[in-house]
Amino acid sequence: MDEFEKEIAQIAELGIKNNPLRLTYEREVRALSSLPEQLRAEGCSEEQIARVMHNRRRELGRQFKEAAPSLFREYIYAATAAKYGDPLGPTFEILKEKKTYAQIIESASRPIDDLDNRLTLDGFLKWYKSL
Repeated sequence: MDEFEKEIAQIAELGIKNNPLRLTYEREVRALSSLPEQLRAEGCSEEQIARVMHNRRRELGRQFKEAAPSLFREYIYAATAAKYGDPLGPTFEILKEKKTYAQIIESASRPIDDLDNRLTLDGFLKWYKSL
């Protein structure tokens, strides 16, 4: 079985949202929710907290993307870049155009609910065939 077949079988069996790597990532993202209180106690401004939260979430995303199987990782990067213009997701500057600092802080510790609608087996197949 080649790499493509292995990754297709894994996605078909577990889906994306229920993959153990994804579940661990979501736990780590939710754990960021305790950070703003700590940063406020240290005297950080809302903007500083928003930047720290965004950077931590972005770094978690990078780490977990890198841990994904190679072809699927490439698909995730391509899909994320297509949606946000950046393979790691929206930049802080883009978020600032649409959200308040409080919204950026809150959303940094909230995993994407509709992931299985964004990253799909069908999307992976189409992406792979386009290579």
